This record gives sequence, structure tokens and C-alpha cells, in this order.
Amino acid sequence: MITEQLLVLIAQNDIKDDIVDTLIELDFLSGFSLGNICGFSREHSHFNIKEQVEGYREFCKFEIMHPLEQQQALLSALAVVCKNNPCRYWITPIVHSGTLC
Repeated sequence: MITEQLLVLIAQNDIKDDIVDTLIELDFLSGFSLGNICGFSREHSHFNIKEQVEGYREFCKFEIMHPLEQQQALLSALAVVCKNNPCRYWITPIVHSGTLC
């Protein structure tokens, strides 16, 4: 039975700190990962001139492992931060996890 999920959130860099602050406040999370990514899209109209020349836009990517039963609480907390800066996300089940020593 699946008990944990992985939420991947792609956000604009200008709200990264607000998302970090929100996630740190959630007691049901033990932690999360954050990295920089380059986003490519066929919709260049959203890109500024520099991004159009480079062909990509810089974003931050959060990976948040969370209990299945906390999905709605997590999405609700993130929705407050992302309401003025829409963020793309997806959720996948975690079939197995552990620590390799």
C-alpha cells in the first residue's frame, strides 16, 4: 500500500524563498530538496528577450516527499504562495524508499 508521495513543484525563482518558508513551517514534512533547472517551452511569448535568445527560462524545482493523507494540506499551503505566480506541479506515488549505507 502506498503511504508516501512525491510532489514536484516548478516555481519562478522570485518566490523561492516564500516557498521555502512555507515548507519549513509544515510539521508533517521531514525535509525537501531544491534545485535550479532550465525550463524549455514552445510558448516563447512568456519569455523575456534574454530567455528567448537563450531558449530557456530559469526556474527552481522542489521535490517534497509527504504522507498521502497530507496531500491536500500541502497543496493548500503552497497555493497561498503561488496564487500570484502560478507554479506547475505533479505528484507521483513512492513505491519504496530507504537509506543505503
